[in-house]
Amino acid sequence: MAWERKRIGAFGGNSMSDGATSSHGSGPSSDAPGFTNNLKGGILVAIAGVLLTLMALTVTSRTLPLSSSLIIVAVGVATALRLIPVRAPQDYYGGIVLVMLALLCWIAASELPGQRGFAFGPGTAPRLFAIILGGLGVAVTIVGVATNGPRIEKYKLRGPLYVLFAICLFAAIIRPFGLVAASFLTFMISIYGSTEMRWLESVIAAVAMTVFCVVLFVYLLNLPFQLWPQPNAHMILVHQMAEFFRLIFGPLLKTIGVM
Repeated sequence: MAWERKRIGAFGGNSMSDGATSSHGSGPSSDAPGFTNNLKGGILVAIAGVLLTLMALTVTSRTLPLSSSLIIVAVGVATALRLIPVRAPQDYYGGIVLVMLALLCWIAASELPGQRGFAFGPGTAPRLFAIILGGLGVAVTIVGVATNGPRIEKYKLRGPLYVLFAICLFAAIIRPFGLVAASFLTFMISIYGSTEMRWLESVIAAVAMTVFCVVLFVYLLNLPFQLWPQPNAHMILVHQMAEFFRLIFGPLLKTIGVM
């Protein structure tokens, strides 16, 4: 009997210890820091900061964008070395992306004239947007360091890549091919990014949204949009792409050559 009691007690103790272990290990505790792969994330942030630094060198007023981009590089290096405790990776890296987007907007609008007295210039709205977005990004990043949060889950790039490609295509073809073709192709490509796409419903939705865009922008707002393709549409498209690459990569290559 004594041997039986010892055996039951031993098994009972193990089961209680297993249950205690499973209760703590069954899921992430709200008090436990949700660290992620800081090395990979920090390297990506640092690389993005270096690219922003090269872009900041191409503008005339480079003090603010250059210092901000260097701070992003330093934050990326510190993150990779685990000097910054990333407790909420989604908030932390999401906030950094917002800051980088704000800095990109500031660099893009740096050559535009700002406010003159009480009159807003063409560069006033982009700068205000960049300041607000950058402030929100910094706040979200601080939340990702100060509080616990979920890790970054796996995601698919199919949808965002199709939407991004559709937006770029719309900007490229609206002038040579007109608003009708550009709107229809943009909606179709964006819908195709979904794995639940159905051709009939997608075509109907794209046609409806194209009609809505034409009525809104051309007939209600009276914006001077070209509705149908121009006779030399392909030549205009080629010229636009050449001008785009010259404006984007020309100053960058010139800066690298000077350096």
